[in-house]
Amino acid sequence: MTSRIRSGFTIAELLLSMTIGLTVIVSAGAFASASWKTRRGWTVRESVDRNARFLGLSITRDVQEAGIAIESTPTFGSLGTFNDTLSVLSVPYTPAEAPVYTIYDDGDTLPNYPPGGNCGATCIEFLKQGSSIALSSGDLTRLQVGTSRRLLLLTSVNDQGNGRFRVTFLDNKLLLGRQSGLDSLLLTRSGTTIQKLNAVVYWRDASSHSLFRATSLDAGGRPNGQLMAGNVMDFHASLLFTNGAEFTRYNGFDSDTLNDANDIIGTKIRAQIQSDRADPSVNDGQPVLRWYEWRVAPRNLLYEKNR
Repeated sequence: MTSRIRSGFTIAELLLSMTIGLTVIVSAGAFASASWKTRRGWTVRESVDRNARFLGLSITRDVQEAGIAIESTPTFGSLGTFNDTLSVLSVPYTPAEAPVYTIYDDGDTLPNYPPGGNCGATCIEFLKQGSSIALSSGDLTRLQVGTSRRLLLLTSVNDQGNGRFRVTFLDNKLLLGRQSGLDSLLLTRSGTTIQKLNAVVYWRDASSHSLFRATSLDAGGRPNGQLMAGNVMDFHASLLFTNGAEFTRYNGFDSDTLNDANDIIGTKIRAQIQSDRADPSVNDGQPVLRWYEWRVAPRNLLYEKNR
């Protein structure tokens, strides 16, 4: 009796094979779906972290310039914060330090000029250095009158011949949170100088949730900047002082000596950044929000305190 050779699979074997195959397919699909969701979540969160890294590097670089060739006084700091604005002042080097121009002395025996400038209410004449004048309209400058200091935004610079030039300036009481204009300040016939400054300003526009950076001021004295980042939902800048105190701004005019500008040691910046898009698989479909914080202590401010 000959036995028959079996060919093919039984129904039970086919069902078992199909069950195993289906299980493998479902598991692979679930793994692929989970991996895809994870990657989408990582992409959304990474976009927020990427914006934060860019902002952190930019702010740190600019704040490190605070105080180059300009030492802070109790009432006038090279690093300042007010509201949601951060401002940094330094003296430019192109490649040498920006020249310091002394005021024109008309020869009168009185030590001070009458109130206002020496050629008008918002006009001062200075002595040239060589044939060129390293100042121009739109420049931000430091006016030094003895121990007093003002921030001036120049509206014009004109060569007057005879070794003199004339500057006019915006008649604002404040610029970047610092004293500006002459007000009751009397110019001295000696000891009055002017020098160009570099300024970097960061501020947040609440209506558009955008953070801007400026290196110049417009004709009205407002920062004239470019967009740095969108979806900045909150932005706070505060000042750190040598005694460990933290204030939203400095004030060298009050009785509290702990918040004078010459005691600033650094700044703390906090920003809340939101993702530029939402994903149904991430954060329950809501945009991702994250807080970031940076603390920067400029070398120049440390040098001032250790002199």
